[in-house]
Amino acid sequence: MLHFIDAEAKHTELLRDTLITSKGHWGYSQQQLEQWRSNLRFEEEYIARNTVKLVIEESEVIGFFALVKGDINELDHLWLLPKAIGKGYGNLVFENILSECKALDIAEFYIISDPDAEGFYLKRGAVKVGQVYSESQKRMLPKLKFSVV
Repeated sequence: MLHFIDAEAKHTELLRDTLITSKGHWGYSQQQLEQWRSNLRFEEEYIARNTVKLVIEESEVIGFFALVKGDINELDHLWLLPKAIGKGYGNLVFENILSECKALDIAEFYIISDPDAEGFYLKRGAVKVGQVYSESQKRMLPKLKFSVV
């Protein structure tokens, strides 16, 4: 059974390491992963200002997500550790994200998706609305829009 807790300032490195470990599942080189790790920072202010939730299974963190509410709402992060990928947890986490959106009065949000995750979001009802260039990845990333029902 999954549960979700608010991330705190003390979780900045945990968030970064979870993201990098998750990206490692998709075949990126160790050199690329270490480059991202050295450049990635989750600021305490980011955690305090946004909805950042740790995904917990049996008292162990297996992922996290971050929702940014503003002029443009965005699912800024959704990452699961490799051992949690392909087990249906992503669907459960996404349902929790939609519950958070309803509680926050978010009717729609955008996702700048890793290409490996695009299919996951499209299956859930997101619509591709464009592409965004990622300087860190040196490639175009899909931009998706999701309407909360």
